[in-house]
Amino acid sequence: MSLAAAAWLAVAGSSAPSLRAAEESIASPDGRIVVTVGDSAGLTYRISMDGRPVIVDSRLGLDFAGGFSLGRDTRLTGATRTEHDGSWDNPFGQNRTVRDHYRELSVALQERADAPARFRLTVRAYDHGVALRYEIPVQPGLEEYVVTSERTEFIFASDLACWAGDYSDCAECQYPENKLTQLGANLARPHVLPLLVRLPHGFAAIAESDLLDWAGMFVVAAGPDASGAPRPGARVALAPRKDGRGLVVGRERRVSPWRVIQLAREARDLVASEFVATLATPSQLAETSWIRPGITAWDVWWTGRNPTQPGFTGLNSRGDTRSHREYIEFAAEMGFSYQLIDWFWYEPMNNPKSDLTKPAAHVDLPGLIGFARERGVRLLLWIDCHDLERQGVDTVFAQVAAWGFAGVKVDFMNSDSQETVRWYADVLAAAARHRLLVNFHGAYKPTGLARTWPNFITQEGVLGNEYHKIRDGACTTLHAITMPFTRGLLGPMDFTPGGFLNRTAKEFKVTAPAEVVGTRARQLAMTVVYFSPLLCLCDHPDHYRGQTGVEFFRGLPTVWDETAVLAADVARHVVVARRSGTRWYLAAMNGDEPLTLRVPLSFLGGGPWSLRAFADTPASATEPERIAETTTSVSSGDTLELTLAPAGGYAAVLSAAP
Repeated sequence: MSLAAAAWLAVAGSSAPSLRAAEESIASPDGRIVVTVGDSAGLTYRISMDGRPVIVDSRLGLDFAGGFSLGRDTRLTGATRTEHDGSWDNPFGQNRTVRDHYRELSVALQERADAPARFRLTVRAYDHGVALRYEIPVQPGLEEYVVTSERTEFIFASDLACWAGDYSDCAECQYPENKLTQLGANLARPHVLPLLVRLPHGFAAIAESDLLDWAGMFVVAAGPDASGAPRPGARVALAPRKDGRGLVVGRERRVSPWRVIQLAREARDLVASEFVATLATPSQLAETSWIRPGITAWDVWWTGRNPTQPGFTGLNSRGDTRSHREYIEFAAEMGFSYQLIDWFWYEPMNNPKSDLTKPAAHVDLPGLIGFARERGVRLLLWIDCHDLERQGVDTVFAQVAAWGFAGVKVDFMNSDSQETVRWYADVLAAAARHRLLVNFHGAYKPTGLARTWPNFITQEGVLGNEYHKIRDGACTTLHAITMPFTRGLLGPMDFTPGGFLNRTAKEFKVTAPAEVVGTRARQLAMTVVYFSPLLCLCDHPDHYRGQTGVEFFRGLPTVWDETAVLAADVARHVVVARRSGTRWYLAAMNGDEPLTLRVPLSFLGGGPWSLRAFADTPASATEPERIAETTTSVSSGDTLELTLAPAGGYAAVLSAAP
């Protein structure tokens, strides 16, 4: 038995409050992760994994308007412990069944003030991480309150390599590698989550979950110690309210979002995690059979060329009745469930004169709905969030549903404020009443809300393929291979892969029709590596028809029964296998250097399997549209050798042979 497990057993049965406790500890179910909360220097915590420090003494707490705080001068007044071992069904995720096994420590807290306020801290220890949250109980003097700052810190034992998102009000950012002491300290331009840290013995990823009616979380540099030396770590920075009333305005009892520290001993243990979703409030929908994951194609906006709208180019590119019919025809040919009608279907946009019940003259919306219905395709409709709010969410959604749309793409929120966070939940609830799917763009990073509202079918909050038509140097090959270990840890992302005008980094230019950097096999691999229950393919039907690789999209699932990460190295390569029913899909991506990987197929069951592969060729390094399609027979005892070109990829489907 480990010392950590012994420590847990020594206190597990205790639930009686203590009058004065300097420290309380909780260990993960396997005893290998230990969290300790103390009050000797204000409220602090620390975390160890396998007996080695991960987070050293770090501050906890909240500051409120009126000059009082939780955490500055706190004493622990009691502690209770519980254990939970269950699972939840995840029909819209990366693993159909997700285990939820943790030990929980609930600590009663009181400030040593003349009029002491009472609080509670809840800590959960899992075998793969830690989560903690604050509870503000009902009490005199706190009928209404304003949070002005959060004191939570994540201080590491040394100055380690890390990846943190550059500031963005809609999480459209790169995650460059730095040292912890190089994190920015500007509260006006904080870092986007997650913060991924390479430990001497693994990895830690800082995130948040169950963000409901609270301000969204960013991080900034932790600041100096007493001697003025920079501390290796980060502290929480919350998004300000739009009305200027601090960060969070609350009444009566309230719990904060979970502050999440995902832990892994290997890089591959990070990828395909459901940790953020597991911590979120369970589904609020009793019936979800109408929520159907699937594939859509973008409309002509991404490629940027529409011969029947020649005066509109670049960011002003737009679809019309002719081009939308063209895309719907292709969706029907490929068996895709959906087709997206993006912006400029109504005019003006983001304008008090907008009328979302009146399509523009160049878009025959009723005709397109009928055209799509005849071909077994359902339509999705873009809406500017400002117009949606002005005209009334329920009013607009009632009209959209009556027209026959399957869902909406709501854009340009560009905020993590408490008001925006609350608006998300209101929109999702209204959409569910009208049985509409929702895809938020211009959105903050995922926080598990897709579990709470399963009609939240996907979201942006990612620097994706659209930047290939916006500016050079944004959606780089390094960024693309970093995302499985950063943004991808948090939840679904509408990256919009599938570009078939493939170029080397040297050849690439921002042009129309839009191009992408890296090989075609890489764009195929993204559809499996990047998880999104609604998979939006970016390119034009003319660029797909007759092209090697397009058949990989036919019948491609977008949600999974089981996921296995077979190999991974942060910002260098990843190999993922995902199962849907009896079929497995295998995908690999690498960075800018060519790479050969040996991948055992031991995840397969017995018997022969047919492997249909789409792989880089020796010519792909200089001709990235070159791709080889092959079909071979394999078994679970075989090992594949994958040869990836620079900025390359590999995608395959494995079916049990008859």
